[in-house]
Amino acid sequence: MQKREKLTLAWRGATTRVPDIVFVDVTEDNPPPALKPIRVATLPPIARNTVQQEHYENVVRLLDGWADWIRTGEPLAEGAPRQCLGAPDARIHSFEDMEIEVNKRLVREVHTAIWELNVIEREAVMTHYGLQTRGVWRANFNAIFDQAVDSLFGILKSRVAC
Repeated sequence: MQKREKLTLAWRGATTRVPDIVFVDVTEDNPPPALKPIRVATLPPIARNTVQQEHYENVVRLLDGWADWIRTGEPLAEGAPRQCLGAPDARIHSFEDMEIEVNKRLVREVHTAIWELNVIEREAVMTHYGLQTRGVWRANFNAIFDQAVDSLFGILKSRVAC
């Protein structure tokens, strides 16, 4: 392998030394030398989910928030008008108040969507979270819960970001 002559650039001022660059002539008979890796990546591979799996997880996250709210026993209604005597002040005073109002809105939308499901899917959701189950239905509620989550995504996708 023949080396080309060394190129020298004249810079005014002080610079750090840079290693020399070696040019290699590549032809069909003379392939390029193998490159050495600069460093070996030791990071774990990125877990990529399908879009359908992400939608499923988002709906389950919404259902988890809904179940937590239902277990507290807090009301789901829009609330009393501000003009009513004794009604709490519904105005937003801080970021936390805004976050609570958004959570209430999400819970209301999920609650409405759950009651729009057919009876067996609704029972599967209630059984999954241990809420108000009567034990009347006999079914594979794990499979029906997955079906209910898919149905809930179809209902909720136009109402909330999921």
